[in-house]
Amino acid sequence: MAKSDIKYLTTNRVEVRQKKYCRFKKMGIKYIDYKDPEFLKSF
Repeated sequence: MAKSDIKYLTTNRVEVRQKKYCRFKKMGIKYIDYKDPEFLKSF
């Protein structure tokens, strides 16, 4: 049996994921005021 005869149910592909980051850490925000609607509207 040659390698070309092997069939896979799913593809053998490696997904490259971007590393997650916290936008609040990046912006230097340590406390998020959940009662501030103007700030939360941007999300």
